This record gives sequence, C-alpha cells and structure tokens, in this order.
Amino acid sequence: MKGNRFLITGLFVFFGGWLTYCENEVDINADWKETMVVYGLLDPNDTIQYIKVNKAFLNNNTSALVAAQNSDSLYLKNVEVNLIRLNTGEVIPLQKTNNVIKNPGLFASDVNYLYTTKNAIAENEPYKVEVKSGLTGNIASAVTWTLRKARIEAPFRSNTPIFSLAANYITISYVPGTNAYAFDIKMTAQIEEYNAADTSFIGTKNITWNVITNYAISQPGFNQPMQTVIHQIDRLSFLQFLANSLTVSKNIIRKFKTVGIQYYGGSQNLIDYISVNEPSIGIVQKQAEYSNIEGGFGLFGSRCKQEVNKVPLEPASIGILQSNPATKELNFIR
Repeated sequence: MKGNRFLITGLFVFFGGWLTYCENEVDINADWKETMVVYGLLDPNDTIQYIKVNKAFLNNNTSALVAAQNSDSLYLKNVEVNLIRLNTGEVIPLQKTNNVIKNPGLFASDVNYLYTTKNAIAENEPYKVEVKSGLTGNIASAVTWTLRKARIEAPFRSNTPIFSLAANYITISYVPGTNAYAFDIKMTAQIEEYNAADTSFIGTKNITWNVITNYAISQPGFNQPMQTVIHQIDRLSFLQFLANSLTVSKNIIRKFKTVGIQYYGGSQNLIDYISVNEPSIGIVQKQAEYSNIEGGFGLFGSRCKQEVNKVPLEPASIGILQSNPATKELNFIR
C-alpha cells in the first residue's frame, strides 16, 4: 500500500440486518489527529439501542491490513456516549458492552465494543447522539428524527391471522409512518422436513425471502395524511422462492408450519447513505463519501422494524403446493 493510508472502519447497518462491517480508504498526508467514526440507527419499536464507535487510524510502519487485525487500532480507549432527547432535554447515557459476537473477517473480532441503552425511544422525535473522547475532549455528534410506526393492513391484520395461497396475488398493504422514506419487506417460512421412509424428523428449515427492497416513500405535504401503499406479489413468485430455497429429494417429505412478514422503514439519512454506497455501474468507479456526523465520520439515522410471525398456512393451500409445477416435487404433506 503506497504512501500513508487512513483506514476508516465502520458499522454498516442495513434495514433488516445485524451489525456488519465495511471499510473506506482515504489518502491523507497530514499529521495524525484523532478521528471518531460513529454508526447507529435508533428504532423506537426495539427494546435496546446500539451505537458503534470506532476510531480511524494511521500507521506509517505497519500495513493497514495488519493493523486492522489489532483491536487497539479500532477502538477509543476512553469515550463517553450519550443520546439526547431534544424535545425534553433528557440525557440518556449509553453503557459499553461486548456481548454481541462479531463474525471473523478483515477487522479484529476478538472484541466488539458497542454502546447500548434499554431506555424507551419515542416515535417521531429528534434525537442527538454525542460522543466525547476522554483523551482529547473532541466531540462527534449528529441529529436524526425517529420514525412513527406504520399501520399494517395486509396480509395479516386480524388477531387470528392465517396465510392463504388461494388468490393469484399476495397483497401487502400498509400506511407508512411519519419520517419513513423507504421500506424493505421480507417474508419468512418455517418448514419441517421428515424422512420419507419412516417419517422420522430430520430438521426445521427457516428461510427468508426479500420481497421488497428500498421502496421509496413520498412524505405528504403539511397536514396531509399518508397514503396507503399496496404491493401485489404474484403467488408464483412465492412458490418459486420455496422451490429455490429447498432441495428436491424423493427421500424427504415436508410440512409447512408458519410464515412471517417483516416491515423495515428507514429515515431519509439512512436512505441517502445506502444510495451513496450502492455499487457503481458506470465507467467512473470512484464514489462519494456520505457522513452526517459532525466532528467525525459515519451515520446516525433511524429505522422502525415491525413484524408478524408464526402465522399458520391455510390447510387448503397445501393442495396448491402439492399440485403447482414449481413446488409439487418438494413433497409437501398435510
């Protein structure tokens, strides 16, 4: 690696995902200075909030790839992290934890320090994150508005929902909450597998289908109501999802147990971050850097995850799985 390289490590938080890592490289020839990298998404519908704080590092004597495997190169030794509820002035101190396992990769995974709180986060309010270095007194901060929960209308709305494949289309309908500028929607299915010869239990498959990705939402004008969003998903697409996720074998029979659906709304700054970081398809591969952190780098935004799980399949729909060409060889039984 030629010259001095500033390796910024961060936490890329997507709509429905856990905490994973990405990297950006910036050429720099100035003297070293402390640079904080902050990532976090507030979710008013979650019971715990996470903020990730890293430091950017410069090492003239060691390859950046080698330094990245040293945890001391990634984390600030002394830092204070607070959330501030701007409408009330309430200060919420975050606690340092190391209880979320990080997958092995380019960056050191022996520790994974996060800053957390179980304090309730209000919907549709501005919050500020403030990170203060105990070494230099430097402060990195950002503000985001939290989302209001969506009103879920279909496919599961009643207190005793059931999933049916009788219609040619699966209808997904919801009214987005305030400050939601895009949605991801996923469906999950739980399938039990048995030995065809003696019906002994083999195991349970939990499979996930990315139904809708980054669907843009237009926020209404002042005092105007949000409009209902309706997605009509071809039933065949769901059947093909099953066919692509399960192995055809005459030695396996299956029972369809339950389905679930997850809605992920994202704030404007999260959508901007994702848009800037999408892979380039043009001749020029250089991409802009997106950050809304003052005094540092990273992303502070909001999302809202809502889900309905463990919905049983209508018994009559088993006949569709047994007869449709896309799924009949998967050997579903009642």
